[in-house]
Amino acid sequence: MRAISKRNRGFTLIELLVVVAIIAILASLLLPALARAKAEAKKIQCINNQRQLATTWIMYSADNSDLLVANGICSEPPSTAHKLWVQGAFTYPDDNTNYALMLDPKYALFGNYLQTTKVYVCPTDRSTVKLGNQLYPKLRSYSLNGYLGWEGDWDVRLSSLYKVFPKHSAIPPGMPAGIFTFIDVQPDSICWPYFGVQMADDSFFNFPNSSHNRGGVVSFADGHVEYHRWRDQRTITAYSSDYHRHYDPSPGNQDLVWLRNRTTIRK
Repeated sequence: MRAISKRNRGFTLIELLVVVAIIAILASLLLPALARAKAEAKKIQCINNQRQLATTWIMYSADNSDLLVANGICSEPPSTAHKLWVQGAFTYPDDNTNYALMLDPKYALFGNYLQTTKVYVCPTDRSTVKLGNQLYPKLRSYSLNGYLGWEGDWDVRLSSLYKVFPKHSAIPPGMPAGIFTFIDVQPDSICWPYFGVQMADDSFFNFPNSSHNRGGVVSFADGHVEYHRWRDQRTITAYSSDYHRHYDPSPGNQDLVWLRNRTTIRK
C-alpha cells in the first residue's frame, strides 16, 4: 500500500514541465489566430463606419435636389455661414478637440444625419491626440474625395484640369472603377475634410491608411465599400518630413494610379 501511495502523490517535475510545454505550444498556436480575428473585427468595424458615411452622403444628395454635400477648405475659425459635410483642419489645435465641427448642424451638414462620433473614427486609429500636455479623443479618421461637392476657392495645389462634380447625377456611370467617396486616412496625414489626390503628378497629397493588414477601406459613390491592400511599400510606410505640406513625391507608385483611376476624370 505504501508503494501505491508514493506513486499517487502528484506530478513529477518532468511531467509538470511537459504539461507546461504543451500549454506553451497551444498558446503559441492560438495567439496568432486571436490576433488575426481581432484585426478582422477592426476592419469590419471600419467598413461599417464607412458604409454609414456613404449612405449618409447619398441620402444628403437625395434630400437636396441631387446636390452633393459641400466639401472643401473650411474657414478658420470655422464658420456657420460656409458649412461643409464636416469642418475642422487638424493643423489647428482647437479643431482637434471640437466635436461641434462634426455633430452640430450649425457647422456640419452631416450633423442632421449622424449624431455619434464613433462612426468617424477607424478602430485602428490612435485613440487620442496630444495637445500640449493634455490628451484628447481622436475626432476623425476619414476624408471625402476632394473632387466631389467642392465649394469655395479651389486648393491650387491640386490640378484644376479635372472635373469637380457638384451633383450626384453628374458622376459618370461609365467609369469602370467607380468614383470613391470616403477613405481611411493615415493618422499623420489627415487634415482638411477633403482627401486630395494629385491627378497630374506622382506624389501624395494625403496618404491613405494602411493599418488593416497593409491596406485600407474605401467607399464609393454607389454606396458599396471595399478593402484594398496597397502594393507599394512607400504607400504603407507613408513617410513625410512635413505631412501638412501635402506634397510627397512617389514616382511610379501603382497605388497612386489606383487612386487616380477612382477620383475623377479629365475635363
